[in-house]
Amino acid sequence: MLSKYLATIYFCILFGILFVLHIVFAANDNDLMFRSVAVIISIMIFLCGPICVFFESSKERYKFSFMLGMTLSLFLSIGLGWAYNDMSMGIIMIILPILSVVIHSIIKQSPIGYTYGLK
Repeated sequence: MLSKYLATIYFCILFGILFVLHIVFAANDNDLMFRSVAVIISIMIFLCGPICVFFESSKERYKFSFMLGMTLSLFLSIGLGWAYNDMSMGIIMIILPILSVVIHSIIKQSPIGYTYGLK
């Protein structure tokens, strides 16, 4: 049963490590490393579904992993919007989740069928 969520767990571990690193770099005024990790985190948030599919070992669970990653991406993109809006509420907290769904929808469908970001 846990194997069903293993790809998402791998994503969360990687995301957590990068999140801690971005805090450490910010606290130590290492601006270049902070910005680099922040960009990687932002990319990971918008590509959460395909990254989870990449970590998934079973083709039968691609759809489940992709959809779980997309759902996780919605919540993470709200947090990203909060961070980009200087830790306050704003319209960006609505725009980024919508952008995340659009990105995931484009990636999920391709001319050859559902690939979930993989060929």
